[in-house]
Amino acid sequence: MSSAIPSPDRVARWLRRECGDRLATLAQQYPRESRTLELDWHELARWNDRFADELLSNPDDCLDVVEEAVRVVDLPVDLSMARATVRIENLPESSTFTVGEFSPTDRVGTLVALEGQVTQRTEVKPKVVEGAFECRRCGTTTYLPQPPYGPIRTPDECQGCEQSGNFQLLDGESRWTDYQKIRLQQPPEEAKGDTEHIDVHWEDDITGGGDLESGGRVTVVGTLATVWTGEVVFDTTVHGNQYVPEGEAFEDFQADRFDRVVEDVSTSSDPLGRLCASFAPNFEAAGPRDRQVIEAIVLQMLGGWARTGPDGRRHRGDSHIYLLGDPGVGKSVLLNAAFEVAPRGAMTDGTGASEAGLTAAIVQNDFSDAQWSIAAGTLVRANGGLAVVDELDKGDTSDLDALHTALESQTVHVDKAGKNATLPAETALLAAGNPTGGHFDPTSDFADQVDFQSPLLSRFDLILRMQAREDYDLILQVAESMTRARRAAAKYEHGETLTEAEQGAIAGDLTTEELSAYIARAKEVEPRVRSEAVTEEVAQWFAETKTSLPERYQSAMGDGEYDGPPLPITARKQVALERLAEASARARLDDTVRMEDIERVKPLIERSLADIGIAPKDASAFGSRTEPVDPGEIGL
Repeated sequence: MSSAIPSPDRVARWLRRECGDRLATLAQQYPRESRTLELDWHELARWNDRFADELLSNPDDCLDVVEEAVRVVDLPVDLSMARATVRIENLPESSTFTVGEFSPTDRVGTLVALEGQVTQRTEVKPKVVEGAFECRRCGTTTYLPQPPYGPIRTPDECQGCEQSGNFQLLDGESRWTDYQKIRLQQPPEEAKGDTEHIDVHWEDDITGGGDLESGGRVTVVGTLATVWTGEVVFDTTVHGNQYVPEGEAFEDFQADRFDRVVEDVSTSSDPLGRLCASFAPNFEAAGPRDRQVIEAIVLQMLGGWARTGPDGRRHRGDSHIYLLGDPGVGKSVLLNAAFEVAPRGAMTDGTGASEAGLTAAIVQNDFSDAQWSIAAGTLVRANGGLAVVDELDKGDTSDLDALHTALESQTVHVDKAGKNATLPAETALLAAGNPTGGHFDPTSDFADQVDFQSPLLSRFDLILRMQAREDYDLILQVAESMTRARRAAAKYEHGETLTEAEQGAIAGDLTTEELSAYIARAKEVEPRVRSEAVTEEVAQWFAETKTSLPERYQSAMGDGEYDGPPLPITARKQVALERLAEASARARLDDTVRMEDIERVKPLIERSLADIGIAPKDASAFGSRTEPVDPGEIGL
């Protein structure tokens, strides 16, 4: 054994001195409530840095010594903690990696910390640690330790009659432990191309933890090991020792580095305007309608905040947006930009969703050795962030049915083969799709050009129509802007200095990282309505909007032959307005929802209603607050 490893007695004295309270708590809870002693690597390093370094390179021997120390430590009670397990957390940065971003060759056999997202998990099952095998010929029992995973090992021959084969496993005399396997994957917002993953094996009382649920984000500490595949190239796996759940999505982002930027934007005359000007600079906005779409997406990323009332009912804070548009109008550009900016998120499209789909699934594959396991879909993987789905209209019917419930409850329930689970999906959904037939038909109603049923559409706070432009001046404006951006990008690629105008053609006021940092900081604010005047304005707006359907719908309703828009105005629109108003307040880091926030977001709701066939009384709702739009531009 290495000279850097102290004796168990010496480690026991240190534990008694520095970890006495934790040992006393463990002694009280052992063995029914807990068998685990948690140690911070850095506190071990402060006591004995050589031993702490040895723990990283030789974890098995070092952990054996520490666990032996726990067994022999002098306690005030007469108790032997023979089955106690020591779990290590908070490894140094030199041993902490994101899944797939380290050299396995350099780390095989060492203790590592891997940051990632759980995408699949098995149920907790009994695993035999030491098998008791009885010879059917002579009755002799042979005890044989088992490998960490894989096929069970049986004795080569009986220790009594020295004959081979013909053994039976004695369950009662064998030694068992709980076992679970998870698949840890690169978080989707950090993945470049195909996502890397690694499987982690857990044993004993750490299995079955709620934070090991599919979709959960954790830092796993364990020993990196190889798995022989029968070829010269080996797979890798991790023998898990400890895991620590990550914080909230926007807490993970290190926004403190951008304090100056946050202060500068929040104190400017129009913080939301600056955020919008920095979002998707390569999107060629053709007029106020396109700028409204950008504003809606930025408000979605800022979000409202969730709260739970005294009756236990949860009120979601996330807004869901559906962009329905002709091909080539820039929907995908906006979706990609949102995914890049969101500090946490997942992105897919309706045609290429994983086997877990948009929500989650119970699947049977090689991961779980043909057993059933729970796989996280897009909404679950984006939990706490933004889910981005392109071509939603091409999604599987069962996927869309599951989406209907998930968007409102923000949970996903899966049930199959006698297995069931409920997973968190607290995410905002930004989706895009094309109208039926590929392009909008100006002679057809909105309802005839959307494949979805009303219940799913009603879950979206905003449904925004994006149509190809036919106006010569607008087309010319977009074409010139695209040419300038391409020329500026060429100069940048060759290291040439850009003019201020050229810089503005390819980049916004804020960088993507600065925009992400500002959103992260804004998400910490929980704005509330504190004025009775604001409350009355919201209520009055909703009442007037609901009772002012276009005349052609009013008469049909009176005759009992209503054939109006697919989404009658319900109370969901009022709550959608409130969520967006909270996001508007967050844009300036204000904890109060003010009248200006209500006035700013009303046009977005009214634009959305008009886009699905419910025209507002005032066509100026389609522009920004200062830019009224000609009714002809929007088809009224």
